[in-house]
Amino acid sequence: MNAPFRIPVTHLQHHVFYVTDLERSKTFYTRLFDLQFSALNHPDSSAAMRLSQQEMHFFSFGFHHHDICLVKHHKLQMDNNSMLHFALAVRDAKAFEEIRLRARDMALPIREGRMLASARPALRAFCLQDPDKHWIEIIEELTK
Repeated sequence: MNAPFRIPVTHLQHHVFYVTDLERSKTFYTRLFDLQFSALNHPDSSAAMRLSQQEMHFFSFGFHHHDICLVKHHKLQMDNNSMLHFALAVRDAKAFEEIRLRARDMALPIREGRMLASARPALRAFCLQDPDKHWIEIIEELTK
């Protein structure tokens, strides 16, 4: 029997998640991460978004058209259970400290350490929550 072929994924290209207030979330993410606003809705899906009463805002760290997409569904009630958390890895101590400093300037509570104690080791990690209570884990990765 042949060994299964491993799919060579290099990284997760973007995250899409629901928020209750697009302007509040836009302010939060651009302030915390200095994200660039890249688009409102998407030309390929604008009609479908209007029909489903959803609105999308796309943001970029500078790598792709969008690295994060915030979606407001105007009929859906948020229960904050749709996404447990996402993690952002940085390989630079300066970037890690800059995010921590911005979080403190924004008076965000910080929880030190990884979301799960059993997670892969990192040099340092801390967690915080966005306005919709989505957890964000910031990790300074070990260099290889």
